[in-house]
Amino acid sequence: MQTETAKNKTSGAAPPATENKIAKIAGVNLEVALGSDLVVMFPDAQTGYRGRIVGYDAYEYIVASLRLPKAVRDALTYKGEIVIKYLHEGTVYGFRSNILNHITRPAPLLFFTYPDSLEKLDLRKASRTSCNIDAIIFTMEGAGYDCLVLNVSETGCKVAVSVTARDPLNTMEAGEDMMVTMQLGGAGTVKLPVVVKNITKEKGNIHFGCMFLDINKEEQEQIAQYVDKIERLSK
Repeated sequence: MQTETAKNKTSGAAPPATENKIAKIAGVNLEVALGSDLVVMFPDAQTGYRGRIVGYDAYEYIVASLRLPKAVRDALTYKGEIVIKYLHEGTVYGFRSNILNHITRPAPLLFFTYPDSLEKLDLRKASRTSCNIDAIIFTMEGAGYDCLVLNVSETGCKVAVSVTARDPLNTMEAGEDMMVTMQLGGAGTVKLPVVVKNITKEKGNIHFGCMFLDINKEEQEQIAQYVDKIERLSK
């Protein structure tokens, strides 16, 4: 249960890689909207699971409609920790929570605690840096495509892929999930799940505007290091 002190306390400073962009605030400031998409991450999981908010009791709990593989469901425990990423009106909220309950009938629902504190990232303040990063983009079916990342920030990237008219990528739609592996030179390699936000096509190329579904602090720092190098060398 959240105390009044926890509700009104603002904690810590943002990590250096995203200074002035990520703010840690009290959970009382979380903007919850029914029908909004979210991503649920479990400990040691390699990817997130997408769902949507279907109910909540402010400062007590949130309910998400969420389909999970049987192996993941079987491993769920009462009060087990999860990480939630949630987009609302151009702002990404991220917070740790604890499982309260989960059911599969009449619908797959996950109940978890309302956050005491959260991180808030305004996507509109995360500017993209132009680049040409060798990358591979994977569909959820496992098909991989060589591509170029044309711009990148801590929140997302734009990917360019060359395809034929009959390639399955031509049927991709906004809202679908993919995986992007980027080669960042001396900063290393990152592999991140993304959701496609917009699609443009021209002269046999498809450009996917993508938002990272989940990115940890180490990966943020890798991208920030690479972006900083590009900006310094291009001046």
